[in-house]
Formats: sequence, C-alpha cells, structure tokens
Amino acid sequence: MIRRISLILASFAVLTACFGLAQAASGGPEGGRSTDPGSVLRSCGTPDPSPQELEQVRAAAAEWREERGLTQTKSAGTISVAFHVITSKKEGQVSDAQIAEQIAELNRAYQGAGYSFRLSSVDRSDHGGWFHMVGGGAERKVKQALAIDPAHHLNLYTCAPGQQLLGWSYYPWSFPEDDVMHGVVVHYGTMPGGYLTKYNLGRSAVHEVGHYLGLLHTFENGCQAPGDDVDDTPYEASPAFGCLEGRDTCPSPGLDPIHNYMDYSDDPCITEFTGGQDDRMAAIVPVYRPNLFNAVSSLAASRPEISSEAEPPADETSGIEFRGAGPNPFRFETAVRFTLPRSERVSLHAYNVAGQLVRSLIDAQLPAGSHSALFAGHDLPAGLYYLTLRVGKTHMTRSVILLR
Repeated sequence: MIRRISLILASFAVLTACFGLAQAASGGPEGGRSTDPGSVLRSCGTPDPSPQELEQVRAAAAEWREERGLTQTKSAGTISVAFHVITSKKEGQVSDAQIAEQIAELNRAYQGAGYSFRLSSVDRSDHGGWFHMVGGGAERKVKQALAIDPAHHLNLYTCAPGQQLLGWSYYPWSFPEDDVMHGVVVHYGTMPGGYLTKYNLGRSAVHEVGHYLGLLHTFENGCQAPGDDVDDTPYEASPAFGCLEGRDTCPSPGLDPIHNYMDYSDDPCITEFTGGQDDRMAAIVPVYRPNLFNAVSSLAASRPEISSEAEPPADETSGIEFRGAGPNPFRFETAVRFTLPRSERVSLHAYNVAGQLVRSLIDAQLPAGSHSALFAGHDLPAGLYYLTLRVGKTHMTRSVILLR
C-alpha cells in the first residue's frame, strides 16, 4: 500500500485521483495567486480501491459482455463537456482560449482510445465561498448548483481547491451515473498556459478524466498483483515525480511507466496510455456510463419543449442554486430556473456570444424559494446564448443553445 499523504482529510476517502501540493500554499494579496509554483509536487491523497470493490467491477464488466455474447467490449464516441469556471474576484480566471486548448489536449490524449471531446457549454461563477472547495458536503452543494446532466455530460470544474489539492475525480462506479458528484475538478493553474509551470499542459485534466473513465494509478498496489488491473503497465512501487528515465522500482519485468498519464510525472513527461488501458476503459464505460455519448439526442427525446413543473431544489437552505435552462438545447422556449435561500434583489439577463443583451428576463426583489423565467427565442438566430444571474454580490452564468 502506498503511504497516505497526511494533509488530506479523511472525508476524501471516496475521492479518486486527488492531485495535491507538497507544501503549504503561500498567501498572496487579495486577487493574487494562492499557490507558489515552486512548491508544487504532484501527489495523491486517495486510498486505493479495495480488492472487493475491484472484483465487483470485474464481475460487472464480465456479466455485461456475457449477456450480449461478446468476447470483448468496445466503447467510442464523443463526450460532451460542460465547463464550469469558478473564480474569486480576480483570481481563477480561465480564458476561452485556455478552455479550447484543454479540450484539444483531451482529444489528443484520448484519440487512440476512440474518445473525442466536444465543448457543450461554459459557465462562470464568481463565488469566493466555492473557489477553495474540497470534498464532502461543500462539494456537493457546488455541484448541485452547477452540474449539467451528469449522465450525458462530463462536468469539468476549475477553481483553486482547498487542502492544497490540484484536483480530483470519481470512478464510474462510485455513484449512479446521473449523480451530480460525477465529474472532474482541477486547479485553474493546471490549465494549458497556467501558472503552475510543471503542470500547465492540461494533463492534470487528462489524468482525472482517466479515473472518470475507469483507470487506476499505474502504481496501484505497488509491486503486488493485480497492480492497476492492466496487463501492459509494469508494476510500480510508488509514484514517479519529475521525469526519471530508467526508473525501475519492482523486480517484475519492465521499467516504471513514468510516461503514462496515470503516473505522477511532470506534464511534459506524461504522454501516453497503453492498449490495455484503452481496453479497460472500453470494458467499464458501457457498464457504468451507458448514456455518456448521447447528450443532445437524449435531451431532445426525453423532454417536452417546456416542462410545467420546476424541479425541487435538493436543499432549499444550502444557498443560491442556478439550474440554468431546460430544455437545453431548445427550439422555441426554455425555462430558466433558480432557487433563493432568502429574499434577494435578482437580475436575470440573456446575452449573445458578442456580449450584447438580447433579453432582460427578471429585474426585481424576489422572495425565498424556487423561481423560473421563460426565455423565448422565436425571433432570435440559432446559436449559443449566455444567461447571467445576479443575486446580491453573487454572479453566475449558464449557457443555452437555440436550435432551428
């Protein structure tokens, strides 16, 4: 077993693949960066999955194949990515260009496995209370407010996580596929061009998406069988840091897989998945994420143009919840829904991609509870629009697609 990192709280026992900082972050002036780039060392604070858990996963994958008369499984398709940028005043800003490059990096990394990634939406929330989120109840509240259709979308969050983390993810079998807890969280400094210079090629997200699709660390179980449950990744006693060519920590054949995305080497050093890892993802994704590749078609097939009832909030006292628009995409009208924990002054506006105001939906003092506003697009051109909700000092944005 790999020694646990003492800085990680016990509440993270259900997390997979947490990237952390080896040293305490240096405090900066307000609006400044919360992490000193020179102090960063990639590490993981997540317990290894139990042998019983992994055996259940193997059995479920085998049963799925047997029921369909298959000797092996193949999963390939396009994954829709809902991107959530969380900021705190001036800190945590991520540009549209960085987001586009992160999607491109995911496409480069997973091309061999048959997966592609398509950006479906971007929203930006300036919320200091969310910016340093960690796991447990706080994380669930953030994701209840921001997550978009987790069964059909990869939700990817950027922020500056607390407890000195650079990011985390969850295995496909950790929750039901539509649970809001699914998704990937990464430190905004690991985005392409970010200020964490050893880790700013966007490969932290690649690593975390690997866990999201079912991959373990290459050093799982150390030098003992079954390792990471993949035959063509040599056993590895401990995580590799930097780029240690020729590293060999186990007596079994093969050098340590320091170039593998699921190890801990610096971003320029991790450049590959193996065929066995591709096969593992192909075996797990159809079992635990069967609806992942059906984002737009499932929305169109399963929802009426406007639902007559708003969904109840998961926790009416947890804070502001901005669910965005439903249906999304839409053709004529869509309902924009949000929840207030108390009476507040609210404005809700819709903008086009050029930043021009196209609709003022709400500008009023509203009571606590669930609210909705109709966004009618009959006279608007097809395309992407942004819905901006302002409640006191909180500013939240969701995207919506108008079809013709």
